[in-house]
Amino acid sequence: MPLDARWLNGNTAMQAADACCGAAKEAGRNRVQHWQDSDQSLLAHQGIKHWASRLERALDENSFQLYMQTIVALAPETPGRHGEVLLRLQDDDGSLILPGVFMPSAERFNLAPRIDVWVLRRTIETLASRADRAEFALISVNLSGRSVGDRMFHRHALDLLRAAGPDICSRLMLEVTETAAAANIADATVFVEQIHELGVKVALDDFGAGATSFGYLRSLKADFLKIDGQFIQGLLSDEVSQVTVRCFVEIAKVLGIATVAEFVDQPALLDRVRAQGIDFAQGFLLGQPEPFVGGTS
Repeated sequence: MPLDARWLNGNTAMQAADACCGAAKEAGRNRVQHWQDSDQSLLAHQGIKHWASRLERALDENSFQLYMQTIVALAPETPGRHGEVLLRLQDDDGSLILPGVFMPSAERFNLAPRIDVWVLRRTIETLASRADRAEFALISVNLSGRSVGDRMFHRHALDLLRAAGPDICSRLMLEVTETAAAANIADATVFVEQIHELGVKVALDDFGAGATSFGYLRSLKADFLKIDGQFIQGLLSDEVSQVTVRCFVEIAKVLGIATVAEFVDQPALLDRVRAQGIDFAQGFLLGQPEPFVGGTS
């Protein structure tokens, strides 16, 4: 589009040019991208860039909030409370935005490791300030795929964990997705060894969602397997899911790894999860996410 009276000002034209450059780069480079107001790829690129600046501001202003969802032990003799920390972004109107909306942009602009450091720091601070801290057996924190292979994040995380001390570390578990761990197996293995030395546990999340390989379970030495929700949801009607989950559980038991079923949302599914021999369950049937704040008595 030519530079003429249709543009509001020079800044608008520069933003459009920047969006064109970004779209051309993402499409494979060495090409020309023409600006059109109806171009969905360019509009999407602008939206992603908007999220990048919004997330930068959220980090500066502490606009993120932590929630926690209960993880229920299916063996009654398992002591203590278990939960997973969930991230929310408070919008300007006070509403909460789920990470599925903003984390793709955080990953693309390499902001995910900074967000993960924020979440880990705030989780440690919150857990340390709670009067009922001793009741928590394990609080899990998700790590993005970017953080798993980011050595700078590893250093920040290890510094936070060392400063937190053994009591806090013994109550923490870091979750990494199977696909991220497999893609960064060398760095992930070293990082897992380092946090294990501090007493922190490790879970492989979304297990089965990618090209599952049982071989790297030995090298990673995960403490928990969180079975991908698509297989758990299929337990009631899909024979392939039933066989797959049974295989996961049997391998985990041989390796001494606890198993967690995600997305348990109905009583019949919980009964089937128990019948499969899974150790823990998580889902809306068992508990809605609630604010995770400090100072609770």
